[in-house]
Amino acid sequence: MMHFGKRTIEIVNSHQTILLIIPPISLVIAAAVIIVRWRTRHTKRVNTLLEDVLCSCGLAACAIVVALLYGMVMLEGQGLETAVVQQKYGNKKITNWLRGQFAVDVCWALSVSLVHMSLTIFYARYYANTRRRLSQLCYALGAFRASWLLYAIIAWVYCCHPPGTCTRASRPNCLAIGSLHVLLLVLSILTYVPALLDMDMSTRRIKFAVLGWSLLGVFCVICAVLRMDCAISFFGDYDKDMIASSWGRMLFSPLEVAAEITVCSVSAASNFHTTDRRQLSKEGAIHGLRRLKLRSGSSSSSTSNLNPANWVGKNTGRNDAFVSLADGSRSNERVKDLGSDDIKVVKEYTVEHRA
Repeated sequence: MMHFGKRTIEIVNSHQTILLIIPPISLVIAAAVIIVRWRTRHTKRVNTLLEDVLCSCGLAACAIVVALLYGMVMLEGQGLETAVVQQKYGNKKITNWLRGQFAVDVCWALSVSLVHMSLTIFYARYYANTRRRLSQLCYALGAFRASWLLYAIIAWVYCCHPPGTCTRASRPNCLAIGSLHVLLLVLSILTYVPALLDMDMSTRRIKFAVLGWSLLGVFCVICAVLRMDCAISFFGDYDKDMIASSWGRMLFSPLEVAAEITVCSVSAASNFHTTDRRQLSKEGAIHGLRRLKLRSGSSSSSTSNLNPANWVGKNTGRNDAFVSLADGSRSNERVKDLGSDDIKVVKEYTVEHRA
């Protein structure tokens, strides 16, 4: 029992207790994953700024979902039966509950859309040089997800139009939004399969990581299915008891977001995706470092012992050091062909002395 001013809030059943405990725990786990992701980006020099920002915004939207859930449990009777809420607080409380659950749905849809866009953009960039069509498919999935978000928000806002009134979402709209979300979620997870086939599965650590990633993906799909209260009456009748039936939707919304953030972060922050060296273009590095000239005219340098001019006598002249990098593609350079993946470094020293 809690007291807010003159009003007493009672937590009367296990459904309300679970809504107050499990979502914050999932939010903390997702926040820890995001912190590790940003830290990995700096330590491993991973260029995934856009994906990291999208995941962080998804985490912020998930935090709003958890805050709204707390308010609905303590102020709107979430977790109770519709008849109990109507008897205690009247029809006005039912209208307020409808607005609150639409706000939860909007923030949830925004959160999962941001996370899915982060995942699809990551794999679109990953497949850009090897599988062009698959890369384009990933971008198309991101566009479909944005369209789904727009459609869902318009449908939910229309339920509270005109202002001051709110009605429950129709079953066809609920089924359309939920089923499309599940479909897009499955397709987003399947974009990982081609990368999985390219992996070196020789180590046990990678095998366990892939298994954990796959189980998390299955858990996300299960959460997405269970939160469709209009299709599955696990927690109550959607037509007769809309507040009680929505308990699963309220519980699995933050759980799904936390699991999806983890899945997305494992893909982006891990070093499981090893690109073949043959697919990397070395031309930029080779031309940029084709000729590096080092000049040293002072004998007081702390590295003077490494200067070839000091090996043969007085250092009164000029010494030049040249570094040439080549991969065997040019015949006029003194470079032995060591293969397409090897680079031989040739150092040329010119030492001049004056008597």
